[in-house]
Amino acid sequence: MAKSLTYIVFLMILLMGICPAWAQEIPSLKAAVDKNQILIGQPIRFTIDVKSPMTSGNHLPQFDSIPHFEIIEKASPDSTILVTGASYHLEWKLTSFDSGRHVIPAFAVVIGNQLHKTDSIPIEISYGKVDTAQDYHDIKSIRDLENPDVKYIPFIVGTVAAISLILFIWFMRQRPTLNAQGLTPTAEVIRTTPIEDAMASLELLKKAKKEDPSSVKKYYTGLTDTLRIFLNRQLGLVTMEKTSEELILSLSNMKMDRDLFSKLTEALRMGDFVKFAKYVPGPFENDNNWEVIKNSIVLINELK
Repeated sequence: MAKSLTYIVFLMILLMGICPAWAQEIPSLKAAVDKNQILIGQPIRFTIDVKSPMTSGNHLPQFDSIPHFEIIEKASPDSTILVTGASYHLEWKLTSFDSGRHVIPAFAVVIGNQLHKTDSIPIEISYGKVDTAQDYHDIKSIRDLENPDVKYIPFIVGTVAAISLILFIWFMRQRPTLNAQGLTPTAEVIRTTPIEDAMASLELLKKAKKEDPSSVKKYYTGLTDTLRIFLNRQLGLVTMEKTSEELILSLSNMKMDRDLFSKLTEALRMGDFVKFAKYVPGPFENDNNWEVIKNSIVLINELK
């Protein structure tokens, strides 16, 4: 009886040692993204993790393009090789400029002589965030009846435009005078370029107060109007009547840096959230969006 009991205990200990080894021999494969819903131009992280009981004969997926998506960045595969097997971590940074529901397809992975496939992943791509808990389309929620200042042109941008207009009229009305030789001297007229006016407007905005919702709203209105006026003067685009999304679509045809264009779309949408959803950003967001608008204007000026 004692011998039988000893044999059974020995057999159980042996099986307990073998079971983990069997578990380790089962391959695993997982594809994932950090976001299933993104704004157009917003980056997402796509990863594939593979665990194989074999240290050789593993073939990982390689691709240069995905339909409806653009590859922004591809990291080097991270692998760990042990006696019991190998594990791999692959990561891509993707984005998309096609709105709608699109799918990251399944990819084939060969482990040993067996073919495995990852799951396909659906991604929702839209032009704006949709908050189902709030109705941002309700007319009463987007009217700012308590602030009569919204009917006036932003003071900062208007001041720059007014000074330019006054100088133009003054120079046009000056009558030429004759010098001692009876010749008309050449008037030295100071003319400002679109980029100079835009930079002057941005410098004034940078010094403006941003302490309460009303001043923050004027600040973001000034940022977007500075960009619109610059695009109108520099490129001849009709921008003042366009919505932010229509303006984003117009700029998407330009050869802008993808990362900067993505930040510009977020800055323009932030302006809409401030004006219509009464959102109040923090100081870091205000300074960061100012920098994005400035860099975008400088880049567009260089591309022309």
